[in-house]
Amino acid sequence: MTGRYCKTRLMKSLCKTGMFILFFVVLCLLVPVSAETGELSISLPETVKGYTPCEIVIQSPVDGEAELKLFDGTQNLWMVRKVQLKEGENILPWDGLGEYGERMFAGPYRFVVKVKTPDGRELAKEKKFDISGTTETLVYALPSSDTMYLEGGDKWFVECYVSATCLVAMEVKDKDGNIVYTRDESVRDPDGVCINWRGSIDTRHKLSPGEYTVRMWSKLNPEYDHTFPLTIVDKAPEKPAIAATGPVMPERGMSDEEIWEIMMKPSVVINDNGTFRRFNLYGTPKTGTRPIGTLRCALQGLEILDTDGVWAHVRAARHEDGQMVEGYYLVKNLTVYNPNPHYGVLIDKKEQTLTVFEDGKRIGTIPVSTGLVTPGNSYRETPPGAFLTDVHTGASFAQEGYRYEYPLRYDGGNYIHGVGYVRNGRSRDYSNNEQQLGKKASHGCTRVSLFLREGSPINMYWLWIHLPYHTRILILDD
Repeated sequence: MTGRYCKTRLMKSLCKTGMFILFFVVLCLLVPVSAETGELSISLPETVKGYTPCEIVIQSPVDGEAELKLFDGTQNLWMVRKVQLKEGENILPWDGLGEYGERMFAGPYRFVVKVKTPDGRELAKEKKFDISGTTETLVYALPSSDTMYLEGGDKWFVECYVSATCLVAMEVKDKDGNIVYTRDESVRDPDGVCINWRGSIDTRHKLSPGEYTVRMWSKLNPEYDHTFPLTIVDKAPEKPAIAATGPVMPERGMSDEEIWEIMMKPSVVINDNGTFRRFNLYGTPKTGTRPIGTLRCALQGLEILDTDGVWAHVRAARHEDGQMVEGYYLVKNLTVYNPNPHYGVLIDKKEQTLTVFEDGKRIGTIPVSTGLVTPGNSYRETPPGAFLTDVHTGASFAQEGYRYEYPLRYDGGNYIHGVGYVRNGRSRDYSNNEQQLGKKASHGCTRVSLFLREGSPINMYWLWIHLPYHTRILILDD
């Protein structure tokens, strides 16, 4: 009895189990599988290098529109791509760079892909990976001017920054496409270098005046090249005489055309190569009297109210507290520079915004943080006025526990630069400075986000690789 009873129970149990398995199989065939079962997947190499081609492979169970986002280890958004996926395997090329082509720092990252199906469902998947440096690449090549003068004029150079030590090639073609000059330059300085050239093709000959095209690239990674036009002129025109300039700053409410017209005005500056040097501004047209403040040289534009040929009556923001003052400076120590004709930047301290103009058109506005004055620290005021950018000074600097990236100097010690970060394990934490954007918070510089802003095509990296020497910076007071 016992044996028969056990066999009967076993058969009944197997029967029930079989029916359950059959029911489960039928259910799986009838119910669509969600993203969590692995139908949607994303894969790429476990380690990626910047400026190095790789493939992102997305397996999709359906045709549909997808959104691909790149986050770092502290959830900062670096890239967004909208793609149309087909059912099955989809291969997306990627070079390990951010939305604006920025080099990503070494550390952990993750891609998140979301797919909308035809029936309205959303499938999601993520993939974690590491970025480990970059291939040796020429990151930017910014000419100091569109025009080179064979005789006289300001020196012509190209600002170059490389991701690592490499040999940079330079090739010049004439208007017919003939190569007329080549040059290789070893670039080792991680803070960037200026490659100078005066049009010489050998020790005795120079190129003829005319229209040329310059191409530059790293010999280790020639796919990332930089090309720009160059006009060579025989002799530079004479510098204009120092005279009344009219307003050098726009008024709020002006049209973009009016703002651009002011941006493109020649800039009267103190004629001295020392960017950090300061010069006395006098309350009366006489040396030896008590100065009313100091001015920066070379980059700070002065509004010339009038001149008697010896002294210029000027208006500008003094260095000590950023206040606009009127005073006198010797005409013989002034000179005139033309701003870069392609870009201009307007910083509004009242609104805490930065707006970029390109060839007269407004292309984007983003929130910033300018200087926050505290008791005893009036020097932290971001000075208003008209300025010109200096040569690039490197990729980053440190101050009070934070590291700031992509600085653009425009007034001696004042920069436009990225928000600062502190280390958080293998990641970078930008949250403190990022949350302060839109209000005063800096030590006098202008902080800009490194991350994506909806509706704006610019961030700090974009500014750093696009704005060349002597770009006009206008800072409206509050």
